[in-house]
Amino acid sequence: MLEELTLLVSEYGLWIVFFGMMTEGTIMIMVSGVLCYLGMLSLKETIPVAILGAFIGDQFWYFIGKYYGQNILNKYPLLKQRIKKLEHAVKKRGIWLAFSGRFIYSGAILFPATLGTYGYLHKKFTLFNTLGVTVWSVLGITIGYLLGTGAEQFFGKIEKIEHLIGL
Repeated sequence: MLEELTLLVSEYGLWIVFFGMMTEGTIMIMVSGVLCYLGMLSLKETIPVAILGAFIGDQFWYFIGKYYGQNILNKYPLLKQRIKKLEHAVKKRGIWLAFSGRFIYSGAILFPATLGTYGYLHKKFTLFNTLGVTVWSVLGITIGYLLGTGAEQFFGKIEKIEHLIGL
């Protein structure tokens, strides 16, 4: 099984990172950093792939909100009531919501969709979201990489795949 996992990561690892980043991606970004440390993924390839996947995912959720958000909220009044509280935040702090969506658990889907639903300007969303996604991806992969080094110090010199399983 370990051989299959290693083969899967070596063959499809960047695709897994890309599609994993299109959603929340918190675990994916950390694991990507560990895999870079282990040499199973290239750091200089993984960072741009993570950024691109997160960017495309956030754009997708923004446009879902823009074109379908009000219809979805009209079908689910309880959800509409909860999301309505964010409308003021969109108008007052839209820049920070666009930038920080990836830094807050469940924000990667909620913030772009909400910004789209309440008509936040797409150009501003794209600019600040791109900045946030870039910072988040670099930091997340770096933290995962450091977790890999820390685990090796804690566990000692162990085989790469056992290292990953240990984490």
